Order: sequence, then C-alpha cells, then structure tokens
Amino acid sequence: MRPNKFNIIGIGEILWDVYETEKFLGGAPANFAIHCKQLGDNGIVVSRTGCDDLGHEVINSLQKRELETDYIQQDLTKPTGTVRVSLDKDGKPKFQCTTDVAFDYLQIDNKLSDLAQHADAILFGTLAQRNDISRQTIQQFLKQSVHAFKIYDINLRGWDEKIKDIVNQSLILTDAIKLNDDELSILKNAWQPEVEDISFLQYLIAEYNLKCAALTLGENGCILAQHDEVVEQKGIKIKPVDTTGCGDAFAAALIHQYLREKSLKEIASFSNLLGAYVALFPGATPEYSNSDLSRFEQDIKS
Repeated sequence: MRPNKFNIIGIGEILWDVYETEKFLGGAPANFAIHCKQLGDNGIVVSRTGCDDLGHEVINSLQKRELETDYIQQDLTKPTGTVRVSLDKDGKPKFQCTTDVAFDYLQIDNKLSDLAQHADAILFGTLAQRNDISRQTIQQFLKQSVHAFKIYDINLRGWDEKIKDIVNQSLILTDAIKLNDDELSILKNAWQPEVEDISFLQYLIAEYNLKCAALTLGENGCILAQHDEVVEQKGIKIKPVDTTGCGDAFAAALIHQYLREKSLKEIASFSNLLGAYVALFPGATPEYSNSDLSRFEQDIKS
C-alpha cells in the first residue's frame, strides 16, 4: 500500500532571493521542498545557513510554513547565501549569486545519513555542488538513499569543464533529469549538437539509464519522456508576474504525481498547471491550497 504522504527531500542551497524592494526565501531545492509540503507531502530542506540574521530568518520562515528545520545546519564562519534577482518585462529573472557561503560547506553527518534511509524522493542540483565539500556531501547522501527516486534539476549557471564533470557525475547518480530549453541547448552543444530535442532526451535516458526526462518550455508547455513514451503538453497562457521558482514548482508537481503512479500525461498536465500558477505571484514559493489550484484550473478552461 502506498503511503498518503511521502518524505521528499530538497538537498543543496537555501538562500534569500533579494529583489529591488523585498526579499523571498529561495534556492531551488528549498523551493522544491516547500512546494512539496504545500501539495501535501513531507517536504524537507537539507542545507546550511550562517549564524547571522539572514540565517535566523531562514529558520523562522520555514517554521512559519510548518517545515522541519532539523536538517538546516549552521555555519559559524560563512554567511547565509543570497541572490540578487532582477526581472525583465516578462517576469523572467536574472540572478547574481554570492559565493563562498554557508551552503557551500554542507556536511554529511549521522542525522543526514539516517534521513537518507527514509527518503522517498530527492531533488538536487548543480549550484550547491560548486564546492568540493558540499558536492561530496550531496553525492554521498544520494548514494545512501538506496530506495529514493532521485531527480536532478540541472539548473545551470554557466558551463565549463568543471560543470560538465559535475553534470556527468550527477546524471550517473539520478533517476530523472529536469531541464529547461536553454539548458538543453547547452548540453546538446556539448554532446550531440545535431540531434532534435526529443532525440536528445531519449539519448540521456538511454545513456544514463534514466526513468524520466522533463523539458520545461515556459509558456510553450513541457515535454516528458520515458524510454517507451513521450508526452508533449501545451503551455498555459497567462500574464506572468515573476517566473522565479516556476521550474521548482513544476518539479514538485512532477514528483507528487510520479510517486502516486500517475500517467505521463497526467504528470505533465499537473506540473504545467502548478508552474503557471506560481508565475502569477511574486517570489518563488507563494502560498496556495489544492482548492486554489482547482479554481485556477477551472478558470483557464472557461
């Protein structure tokens, strides 16, 4: 019998997205875990903050949203991470992330090793693996989570030989990959520039023995692929306010549906829906309920 609530982990960066006049809790794995919580699962953030005011605000913010904070480590010397966010006229963000911050020094310990044994699904990315210490911790955590479904949200911030190596290591350790069209272009240019997008997704599935590949296309929808099936989902036409976090919401919806053994078509539809809904609000993790999503779904159909 499947449980009603799954333990879903976002491991990597937690930070503050700093806009011109306000700030929001951010970091792709943290956003993902928050969305998983709002969808009804046990979303857990694994990260590291500084012993500073911003770090204390991280803990307070997570507690207000009823997320566990037992797996947020505190660093005595490094500050809490921040990202400067600027939006263009279409609500699409550009990011400037601080370096050498607390999440770069995430440490494996007995508490994390125990959590790994009880994880049903884990999302991780590339940014928090930029430092050797956090990269080793994340990859060890993944190896210890022998029963969890693992999704790699590639979330690229540039491309060089080091990032290429991290991507390869990550793909070896994961069950699924999520990427956007820009990231797909980067990978294709590096590995197979001549192939079509869907063919490249199928190449990744075959090469790394993946169970699923998800390509997000913003207003144009998404493509989900497995070794024997491909689903193309049309986009939802909205006027976005802020698209920061839409991909994280998409990933949370994907995992939520996947763990409940929904069809690829159902997964694509629901993931698209949540990603579009989040774009209607400022910040990466606006609060919502399932009834809010149902009303939004009815509105776009009418």
